[in-house]
Amino acid sequence: MKARFVAIPCLRDNYAYLVSSGVGGPCVVVDAGEAEPVRRALAAGGYELAAILSTHHHLDHVGGNEELVREFGVPVYASERDRERIHGVTHALGDGQRAEVAGLEFTAMHLPGHTE
Repeated sequence: MKARFVAIPCLRDNYAYLVSSGVGGPCVVVDAGEAEPVRRALAAGGYELAAILSTHHHLDHVGGNEELVREFGVPVYASERDRERIHGVTHALGDGQRAEVAGLEFTAMHLPGHTE
């Protein structure tokens, strides 16, 4: 199945991404730096938030997580290395581990360099 990606401008110089298997319906958000732009994109596209995927712990990538979790009650997926640095992680993944969410399959990849 081919994934659909929607870029969501966040903050002044960053993006979050909605990933889904089609137009509308269940989706995940990757790197929710802010909640409000994500909320608007969900409403505009008829999407239902199923989970949050956080690539790393920097605030410009996780700043909207808490608010979105409170509002939508969704799980948060992140690296096991960031489990203690990202609030609300429900699924900590190690390198090579897979997760299926909203009809999409993701594989965690440990790619050091940007952070520790």
